[in-house]
Amino acid sequence: MNSANPHSATFANQDIEAVRDYWNANPLLGFEFDDIGSNRFFEYLDYVKRSDSDKFAFSYWQFDQFKGRRILDIGCGPGWLAVQYALGGAEVTAVDLTAAAVDLTRRHAALRSIELEARVANAEELPFPDDYFDVVVSSGVLHHTPDTQTAFREALRVTKPGGNGKITLYRRGMLHSSAIFPMTKMVMRLAGVRHPGGASPRQADTVDEFIRRYDGQDNPVGIAKTDRDWAADLSAAGWQVGGREIHFFPRRFLPFQAWVPEILHALLDRMFGTMAYFDARKLS
Repeated sequence: MNSANPHSATFANQDIEAVRDYWNANPLLGFEFDDIGSNRFFEYLDYVKRSDSDKFAFSYWQFDQFKGRRILDIGCGPGWLAVQYALGGAEVTAVDLTAAAVDLTRRHAALRSIELEARVANAEELPFPDDYFDVVVSSGVLHHTPDTQTAFREALRVTKPGGNGKITLYRRGMLHSSAIFPMTKMVMRLAGVRHPGGASPRQADTVDEFIRRYDGQDNPVGIAKTDRDWAADLSAAGWQVGGREIHFFPRRFLPFQAWVPEILHALLDRMFGTMAYFDARKLS
């Protein structure tokens, strides 16, 4: 890991089994939807992605640009990315640390009547040959694995020379600075702002704890760095880092969401989005 970054080793000794156990028990959207795996669940997942969390990131994902190419989705969750790329004509392989997510992805694909491969795999030990995939994507996942650098190197290893990596990661932004963070928590508390994992982030004493609890109080690993530090880590793993966008400001967790116009949502997404969306490339 990048020893120059004080946040790099925070979860270095965390057990990958603890991560697997947590996400097996708490799949994506599990805190806000009861009937996980139902047709209604997949409809809600698509609605959330299109109208809220990824509303402004479709040009980044380029779902219709990889027809006939091999794509690996690392940390597929319930398979939304994998399904979108398969609908665009890509040959998709989806992996996740948890059997629960792999099952959801297979059910999602069956519901859409599309073919893709989904299997259990650890991002730190990908079971694929070198230089195999044209594109590797990972949406909000690799900051949950204890050794992010190994995961970055594995993603690079299985990508063909000249291939692309689309990797999104939790970021430490302006609202997490030492001067502003106490005010951020106070405003969230007074306004009743929630997170995907509930209200527990507002009770965190430190920024690292605050971000770890994004996905639930008992989430074992949740790493965030500045955009510059993440870019440095990706570069150290061998990726050529190109563009970077900021997104993921879920409007649905605001108590006044109905009064947030699209233009304001777009501004909040661009200025205070919780994730950095990196475009990277494997040169050789």
